[in-house]
Amino acid sequence: MKKYHKIAVVIFLSLVMIGLFMSIFITVEESPPDNTVVIVTEEDRLYHSIFGGYKCLMGKTPKTMSLSEALQEGYAPHQYDIDLGYFRGNRRFLFHHMLSKLGVNVNSRWDSNGDWLW
Repeated sequence: MKKYHKIAVVIFLSLVMIGLFMSIFITVEESPPDNTVVIVTEEDRLYHSIFGGYKCLMGKTPKTMSLSEALQEGYAPHQYDIDLGYFRGNRRFLFHHMLSKLGVNVNSRWDSNGDWLW
C-alpha cells in the first residue's frame, strides 16, 4: 500500500507543478469590480472614471455611484475613458489571478472595496 501512496503523491505533485508552469502562459485581463465608484453624467447617460478628464464633466450634472448601479440604470462608458484604458485592469498570470481569488493581495488597479489604486 505504501508503494501506491508514494506513486499517488508523485503524480499529484507532478500535476501541480505542470499546472503552475502552464498558468504562467495563460493571462487574465482584470475587470473592475461591481462596487467600483464611477462618476455618471445624467445629460448624456455616460459613466466616467474618477480620474477621467474634467472636460467631459464640465457643464453637466455629475454624481457618483457604483459601477453595478450605473450599468443597471443604463449608463454607458465614455469613449474618452475607454481610449485611455481607465476601465481596463492589469493583465496578470492565471496563477496570480487564482491567488487573488483566494484573498492574497496581488497587483491590481482596484482594491476589494472598489476603490481605485493608481
